[in-house]
Amino acid sequence: MPDLKPRTWQERGFVPFRLEVLTPVHIGAGDLLSPLDYVIRKKDNSYWLCRIDLQGWLMQHGSDPSVQGIIASGDVGSIRNMLNEKVDTAVFALNATRIADAGLAQRLLQAYGITTGSSGQRNKTGNVAGMLRNPVSDCPCIPGSSLKGAISTPLINSLDQKRTAQGRESLRSCMEQDKRGSCTAVLTEMFGDIKSHAMQALKVSDCMTVNASCAIVRAVERSRKADKQGTPKDPCEAIMPGGASLWGRLMLDCSPKTPAITLPDGETITLSELAKLCNDFYLARFEREMSRFYQLPHFAETRKALQQIADRLQHLDSSRTMLLRAGHYSHVESVTVDNNKPSTRKGRDGKPMPWGTTRTLANGVWPFGWVLLHFCSHEDYHEGIASMEKALTREADSRAARLLEQRNQAEELARQALERKAQLARQREAAERKSREEEERKAELARRMAELSPEEARLLQLQENKDEALSMQIYAEMQSWPAEMKSKAAEALRDCWSALGKWSGKQSKKQQEKIKLVKTLLES
Repeated sequence: MPDLKPRTWQERGFVPFRLEVLTPVHIGAGDLLSPLDYVIRKKDNSYWLCRIDLQGWLMQHGSDPSVQGIIASGDVGSIRNMLNEKVDTAVFALNATRIADAGLAQRLLQAYGITTGSSGQRNKTGNVAGMLRNPVSDCPCIPGSSLKGAISTPLINSLDQKRTAQGRESLRSCMEQDKRGSCTAVLTEMFGDIKSHAMQALKVSDCMTVNASCAIVRAVERSRKADKQGTPKDPCEAIMPGGASLWGRLMLDCSPKTPAITLPDGETITLSELAKLCNDFYLARFEREMSRFYQLPHFAETRKALQQIADRLQHLDSSRTMLLRAGHYSHVESVTVDNNKPSTRKGRDGKPMPWGTTRTLANGVWPFGWVLLHFCSHEDYHEGIASMEKALTREADSRAARLLEQRNQAEELARQALERKAQLARQREAAERKSREEEERKAELARRMAELSPEEARLLQLQENKDEALSMQIYAEMQSWPAEMKSKAAEALRDCWSALGKWSGKQSKKQQEKIKLVKTLLES
């Protein structure tokens, strides 16, 4: 009978672990990064794919007429080139991932603006499958659900083999009999219904890592036939071997005496038994892949790369380590039971096409998805988690500091712009005031001149505007003026010439004669 007791979570059911990535692991987020989601930068002789905050960049720069014009054109190539030229990745890069080889970087850089054939259709390259990320910290992660799925498959395989040995219906035969291809009935017998499902006894945490642990790699499909071309695939972001350790924990139900998974028939599967099932299941598949594919001459590079890993896997200790395969490109053999034979489309001869004839390799060398789950002490786990959180905090703080600096710069530029605007307003106001004062002065001068005699009006004009040409005109005119006006004209000329530097010091002979006459008038 199914164990319907409430799940019991205790400290003894807490099993911390360190996850070691043996080969690149790619677990996609379900969508692709288009070339409008990222830009590529070269730094320290390496290329980096920088995922950008396009909305934030447009909010700051979208009002630029040149930006508006390019966007309005609707030309994707032009928009992408604009982003590559204008986006400041120090501010608007959400994260940066190293591109594993320069050839891939060049291909991505040239993704748009390339036309093929007479139709002029744009080459639809440039998409990149991003890694699943934690929605809070935006860091790459291997979800606990993927690890739990990888752990569950060997257990399902074991139970399916036991059923077959007992002459009972296997998962495969159940799927063949059900028109919908479902094996729900058999799985319910194995684990119970959804309310009391035995695998509820196992919980697995997500395992987070830093961006530096990832790289953008080519996903290259290679066939067992050396001359056969594989299906093209998009490059992808993957967690790489040799990066920061990933830390996580298992939680096992403690309802029985020993933390374990309790099946509907009362059988319990302890952690060490589960680890042995996983190691047997995946090691067999690793070895089969090595012999079936990587011993072939055109897989020599892969065989060489995997040799050290193959040697390590011969000495697995199920009490300390669990071999798993997780993520995309793990291939059907590693994610299904032994008795499964995938259905394929029929060939020209009416027979099903062969399956499992290709491998997808990172950069054409490394198979995807192999990891080791090492059980560790509570102390190592807590230190590892603390170290990872510090690294993630440093990344977040670094971006926050860049954003703060950029905001401060923007505020300072805005303040300077306001100051310039205010200064221009003050200058404009001063010029308008001066213009008004000049108009008022001219109007007042015209009013006063209208009340004076012609001679007095001329002198007032000279008094207000000490102009040399005007002074010479008045000098000539005053010869015919009355004596009283000549004396006033002399005073006005003296004042004007003094202001103009034409009264004292070295002067021309003609000017000396004029000064002499004016002085005579002043003395008379």
